[in-house]
Amino acid sequence: MAEKTDPILAKKKLPLNIDSWHEVTAAFENDLYLKNQSDATITTYGACLNVFNNFYLHNLKKPGPYVTRLQEKDLSSFIDYLRHERQLTAASINRYIAALRSFSKFLFINGLHRKMLTSSLKTFRVHSDPNPPPLSKAEIRRLVSAIDLNGRNGYRNLAILQLFLQCGLRVGELVRLSLDDVILYQTTGRVLVRDEQRRGGREVPLNKTVRQALLQYLDTRGPVAGHDPLFISERKNRMSVAAVQHMIKRCLSQAGREDLSTHDLRHHFAAKFYAQSRKLGATQQVLGHRDINTTARYAKATDAEIEGAIDALDH
Repeated sequence: MAEKTDPILAKKKLPLNIDSWHEVTAAFENDLYLKNQSDATITTYGACLNVFNNFYLHNLKKPGPYVTRLQEKDLSSFIDYLRHERQLTAASINRYIAALRSFSKFLFINGLHRKMLTSSLKTFRVHSDPNPPPLSKAEIRRLVSAIDLNGRNGYRNLAILQLFLQCGLRVGELVRLSLDDVILYQTTGRVLVRDEQRRGGREVPLNKTVRQALLQYLDTRGPVAGHDPLFISERKNRMSVAAVQHMIKRCLSQAGREDLSTHDLRHHFAAKFYAQSRKLGATQQVLGHRDINTTARYAKATDAEIEGAIDALDH
């Protein structure tokens, strides 16, 4: 009796050279793009598969890798390698597992492999560290003072810093800003924070502090077209993520908080915004979180708040 054919596997195979790892992974990344996955996800998954490729060749010492010859034990050995030899954190290993799962599903659906290779892979529990407490007023003053306004890019750097502190932007969102994404009036303003495909986004109001910083920067920038990048490098190109992170890290170091990063400034804004608004939905909206559970971490009561509530019950 003939073996039944899975209807998924009956799908016409992609016109690929399945002996070419590069060609198959490139098709996988293109498939992610067509499914509107973010640029960050596509880049991360591609990098994870490249690490697996090196492991397969140099640690397992197998030819290829050829997708039709991949085995579940190859993937399990790779995860063990990440855990015990490279000693990656649970969160980092889970990113690799997510990449392998997505790649295995792509191979299976397109008839490039006869089975799902990641059925036995389980993600690891992540013991998340508590968010760092918001910066104190003194630390904010030191951080702002670390910007040299007499320097060539002083007003640009101050505007970048204030967008982190006052709006909680992600660094990727900040570098994607164009001039026409910022609307400034005398007493109000807003910034349109677009997604990576520039197909949508959210509006974040601009308070007086960040409006002044942006106006000072734009005055020094001079007249430019609306579609031009908001923040540019010395070579007049759009600033890179790495350049912004390096600048902020330098300021944090001068302010005595070299332990923090641009993402910690986003945490600072989120904690302060929720403490002021006490509205989880508004906090989710301004931060651009897709899942409100991500926002909920800022709703946890502090020890001081709990102590104050207990004291209030004292008769």
